[in-house]
Amino acid sequence: MTKRQLSQPLDFLSPVSMIEGFGPRRACALCESGIETVGDLLYHFPRRYLDRSHIIPLRDIGGYLDRTCTVAGMVEKAHVERRRKSRLRVLLSDGTGSMELLWFAGVPIYRNMLAVGTKIMATGKVSAYTHVQMVHPMVERLAEGSGQRVQAFFPLYPTSEQMRDAGISHRLISRAVRWILGTISRFPQILPEPIAKKRNFPPLEECLREIHSPTDPVKIDEYKKRLRYEELFRLALTLRWSRRKFALPGRCLRAGDLPERFRKQLPFPLTGEQEKAIRILYDDAASNRRMHRLLQGDVGSGKTLTAFFACFPALASGLQVAWLAPTEVLALQTCRLIASWLAPLGFKPELLMSGVTAVDRRRINAACADGTARFVVGTHALLQPSVQFKRLGMIVIDEQHKFGAAQRLTMQEKDVASDFLLMSATPIPQTLAKTLYGDLDIVTILKPPAGRNPVETHCVPESKRSDMDQFVLREIRECGAAVYWVVPRIEQDETSETIRDAETTFAALKKGAFAGIPTGCLHGRMTSMEKERIMQSFAAGSIKLLVSTTVVEVGVDVPQATIMIIENAERFGMAQLHQLRGRVGRGSGKSYCFLLTPSAADDETAERLSFFCRHHDGFRIAEMDLTLRGPGEVAGYRQTGWEDLKLADIIRDAELFREIQEELETVLPR
Repeated sequence: MTKRQLSQPLDFLSPVSMIEGFGPRRACALCESGIETVGDLLYHFPRRYLDRSHIIPLRDIGGYLDRTCTVAGMVEKAHVERRRKSRLRVLLSDGTGSMELLWFAGVPIYRNMLAVGTKIMATGKVSAYTHVQMVHPMVERLAEGSGQRVQAFFPLYPTSEQMRDAGISHRLISRAVRWILGTISRFPQILPEPIAKKRNFPPLEECLREIHSPTDPVKIDEYKKRLRYEELFRLALTLRWSRRKFALPGRCLRAGDLPERFRKQLPFPLTGEQEKAIRILYDDAASNRRMHRLLQGDVGSGKTLTAFFACFPALASGLQVAWLAPTEVLALQTCRLIASWLAPLGFKPELLMSGVTAVDRRRINAACADGTARFVVGTHALLQPSVQFKRLGMIVIDEQHKFGAAQRLTMQEKDVASDFLLMSATPIPQTLAKTLYGDLDIVTILKPPAGRNPVETHCVPESKRSDMDQFVLREIRECGAAVYWVVPRIEQDETSETIRDAETTFAALKKGAFAGIPTGCLHGRMTSMEKERIMQSFAAGSIKLLVSTTVVEVGVDVPQATIMIIENAERFGMAQLHQLRGRVGRGSGKSYCFLLTPSAADDETAERLSFFCRHHDGFRIAEMDLTLRGPGEVAGYRQTGWEDLKLADIIRDAELFREIQEELETVLPR
């Protein structure tokens, strides 16, 4: 890759099309892979290195079978065999012995590259067929007398299918990175100088150079320390700015006599945890700063009731409340529940979602705009620009992780002075809550109401399915049990017959052991009216067995439901399994959860599901889920920010991240 005259200085924000050797096709492939700028490529780190620091004499190569090693020598023979598929055989000799190098792909390229008499270095896995050979080794020509410096530790990079199709190899990326580091005009100063000096970090340029082309692999971790710290520092800055962005002036609101009036109609007392959370939320409402808080708690801990109490300051002050739910099933149930709570207080909620008629939509939109709609429950329909509020005092977002950052911001902008409460039914381990939600104030309800019995949970292999069916049938007939039967998908996929679907399962249950049992089916493709009819029938007991997708995962409350059956349980994370299990055990009867798995489940899956069966603490389950799967794969955690971490790990480095957050307070103005 030769030097060329650039029309403008190269910096971290320069497009990848400015890199020498990267034409439109390669630049496009990089962009499709998320590498759009020169800086992106510099932060596209090697996943591992080929150690080429030790050259094995060919006389000894037979002792390195099934190991990756490096040899060097001269090409003595190069022969292309013309069979159904061409192959290239090269005989390499170093004066002590010889071995064969073999290629089945890229034959024309390597044939031109490896002429007889060429000196090369080859790195690959040593194997033996009829003789010792390397198949598809990585080779590098050695120019005689040129003083050529060979990379002793060669970087191997993650490459996407688009990159490979465009001919972007490890070697090309390595050459591009070296060209960038020799050409770039300046490196960004991310860390304040006092922090860099305090921690004795090497310069950023040195860290990048050594990670991409290490001179001593033992020191790579030392260079990674700075980059790991910088990633977390940048994330901490983002969270801090987010917190400041929402630290807007609010309204001083008080709940008046509404809480006491409502308490009198409740058939049970609030728990101490709920009372404590409500006091915190009322302190927020009474301050002149906008509430920006996360309410989290385990399944069945009473978050919905607590969040409802948090709406009283807005209602008592003549303001409006908007309650956003992620699914129509949850919105329908929430609206029915809130309507029963509001009726004795003289209020009536409106329900806005895609299934309402055009006439009702226009009526509700007008009532929101003129302020007569005091409490509105809705789905994503609430986010539409046509939905405007006169004076919005409280916004509640249920299952906040189901909404993207842009959607949450759209809701907040409906009234810049409104209080804002996010709810999460996916528990965040206490040790990580501040880390994962550093831009939010957090209030946690740790314990569920007294009297809740743990749900007896069992893994059921396919061989025991009929035994489970008979047990469930007895529970329905003798105890009046209502049963959830959850499947991963709506319809059958021909490519994977082992994954259960709602339509096939529903049809099979009506004909098999459960023939005669009132059975319903619920999934996301149904209309709002169909979903409401099915859920009301299940809640009323006219449907005893409900086949459903995960639309029942959160918020659905049917106290007489005592059995949860989950097909293909191995396909769900433990946090999601915990949410599904939380749909039962909400009444006084004994409840059960059965996890159906294929007979060939691997050891890791078996261990994970066994852990889930033994534990009922959502925080402990979430912590294990995070450990096993990572925050990027676990439903219920932040959707933005973590994907930017290349070297840092928000779980492993949680303590360092909290340390950085505290350090920021000392170096940046408030």
